[in-house]
Amino acid sequence: MTEVTLGVLASGPAADAVTRHVPQLVADRFASRLFAKDPTLWGPEAESESAIRLSWVSLGHTSRPLVGEVAALRDHLAEQGVDHVVLCGMGGSSLAPEVICATAGVELTVLDSSNPDYVRTALGDRLDRAVVVVSSKSGSTVETDSQRRAHHGALPRAGLAPTPSRVTSTPPHTPPAQPRPPPGHAARPRVGVTTTSTQPPPTIGE
Repeated sequence: MTEVTLGVLASGPAADAVTRHVPQLVADRFASRLFAKDPTLWGPEAESESAIRLSWVSLGHTSRPLVGEVAALRDHLAEQGVDHVVLCGMGGSSLAPEVICATAGVELTVLDSSNPDYVRTALGDRLDRAVVVVSSKSGSTVETDSQRRAHHGALPRAGLAPTPSRVTSTPPHTPPAQPRPPPGHAARPRVGVTTTSTQPPPTIGE
């Protein structure tokens, strides 16, 4: 088993909290148990839920085989003239990608509202060059599904035929992942339920 050393740098109230709580966390072997995906860390009432929320712990290793598929998806979209990404998602499903793209200096339009004007503006921008990424951890987020439906309806109104211009990122066995996607909708989730910044990268191919 690989040993990992963790350090904490803090000041002010945060440093006081570290002084109060970290010794007990160390005594409880919290970090080791977390990396071992121990679902009992948050108590018996949370055990069933935490058991399906820890895939992110090993994502650094398990996601590596997906890099090639993500690159293939990027190249496929580029060949189709797609250079504009609209991400539909609420809460963490959109916040993590937004922070990652901002850090990397990559343009991303985030649609995290059901306000009609906001949806209309986001989906009306370069629709012929856009790919819409539908991101939902549950697969049934009402707001995100309404955004997906709005995009589906926007295509014919803009005189655009359905093409592989929508990608679904959601865990297996959730509603969008069950039926075969309609024309223009690519969905192939790969990993189980994860936390915000570890949504499974989908691929074109359906």
